[in-house]
Amino acid sequence: MLELGRTAWLADTARYTQVRIQATTARRDTPPAPDPGPNVGSREPVRAVVRLVWAGADPAGTFLDGRTAAVRFTQNGDGSWNRTA
Repeated sequence: MLELGRTAWLADTARYTQVRIQATTARRDTPPAPDPGPNVGSREPVRAVVRLVWAGADPAGTFLDGRTAAVRFTQNGDGSWNRTA
């Protein structure tokens, strides 16, 4: 999940220069689902959030470190992840 978040964020910051990821964490963004019982179809999809601290120079050339970002994902039925807004 960390690598997926890093890759997504680096694609988003393509217009920046000297980009580097300084730290990342990933965690579940939904509470663990209770046993759904007989109504299996009502289970909420699993979501995750990757939080990053990054540095880079914006298009004007201003370099800043300690910038923060969050990238959110939802898990598909096949176990793969899609980025969400």
